[in-house]
Amino acid sequence: MIDEDIKNKLLILFILDKYETPINQDLLTQMCCVENNWVPYFCFAHFIDELIGARFVFSKPDPHNKGDNLLTISEDGKVCLSYFYSSIFKSVRDDVAEYIKNNKVEYQKKQEFVCSSEPNGDGTYTVRCCVLNGEITMFELKFTVPTKAKANSVAAKWQESAPEVYKTYVEMMID
Repeated sequence: MIDEDIKNKLLILFILDKYETPINQDLLTQMCCVENNWVPYFCFAHFIDELIGARFVFSKPDPHNKGDNLLTISEDGKVCLSYFYSSIFKSVRDDVAEYIKNNKVEYQKKQEFVCSSEPNGDGTYTVRCCVLNGEITMFELKFTVPTKAKANSVAAKWQESAPEVYKTYVEMMID
């Protein structure tokens, strides 16, 4: 019988394999622990560290979210998963696969349409809104707003308006 911690690590490998593209660690935590309770929240970071240490998961700094990492399953992780695939209950595999199929676009939006703000010396905030394709910045809009509340408002609106803003600028600027 397989230990519960090992089952959780295998489940993380399965999720990364099903997701198929690098995912921000914060988003993966949200998916696995907050929204679905697939993996215990307080153990999740430790499991990720162990999977990275075993070279089953690759981690690299997320260039657009300071202090966070992008995670992907490695070839060794895929081999390990293939050996123990049947240790993950079929019902769990089906639930995870279905969830990722139905929600991947929303998670990608959170990763592809990023907005950050930094305070300026005069009390204003510089807001940086980006459209990303993987690690490549496709579009960046940078401007100053008078308050932190306005910066937060822009960030909240960016997730929904980014595709239309990007499309408009591309149509206007590129022949």
